[in-house]
Amino acid sequence: MPLEARVLLGWMERDAAVRFLREDCLFDPQLTEQEAEDLWLPYRRSVEDLGKRAVKVPAQVSLKDFEMRRAAEFMRFFRGLGSHQIIEVIKIDPMSLIVHQLYVVMSRSDGYRASLSTSAAWINKCLVPALPPPRNVSIRAAINHHDVGVPHMEFGLTFDSQSGFRIAENPNYVTVCGFEGGNRMLLWAGYHRSFARMVITADDAMERSLLMVLTTDADLLASANSPNQGLRDMICGERPPFFADFFDTRFFMTVPLRKKRYELQIRAQIVPIDDPT
Repeated sequence: MPLEARVLLGWMERDAAVRFLREDCLFDPQLTEQEAEDLWLPYRRSVEDLGKRAVKVPAQVSLKDFEMRRAAEFMRFFRGLGSHQIIEVIKIDPMSLIVHQLYVVMSRSDGYRASLSTSAAWINKCLVPALPPPRNVSIRAAINHHDVGVPHMEFGLTFDSQSGFRIAENPNYVTVCGFEGGNRMLLWAGYHRSFARMVITADDAMERSLLMVLTTDADLLASANSPNQGLRDMICGERPPFFADFFDTRFFMTVPLRKKRYELQIRAQIVPIDDPT
């Protein structure tokens, strides 16, 4: 059964958009290449018509007393773990944040609505001073080749000197990252929860403002050494996509996504490296 999603189709290049519509979406009958291009083209033109966008970092809102206490508790916990990538907890309106993820799955976002109905509920769900509990995963293993079945995409391979390599779920706080010398800010993680909260929040910047965690997680993505130069060009370009574009019918298309399962695929190899000695 397909999953309904909003996708910012116009920020995809032609070939990527056609491939996405034909391979990741479930149309019946399947779209031809020309039909996929025809769907993409109006959204691409809407993006091109923007010209150069005015990009600004959202203004920070002062935290209330209870928010300051919860933010301090959060920072103490992760500082105690040695999490150096966390800078601070800030309160901002997410609508003007730049995005690198171009889709939001409606059913996943809708599942958060009941638990995010108030500002306090947002903090309880998105500013938790704890690590996710261990999850059961399935592993298919061979020498230098491991496929790990995980419940969702937010997992990674981590290493520390005490426990070695392990499969770990990413912390579930909502993350933003500054880049371009602090002149831009990116919504790094927490798209579905942020979307759910915006759907049920009054259309006022003060009311929309949320506690989010400012980190350095996107430093590599936004750097000249980024492993994905196309994505870097999009977020650093003249008309990057904003979170608000998920709510603007000029820019999002509703599509039937194919349901996916997720694997963390781990590959290793021995590589000879010149020894200067």
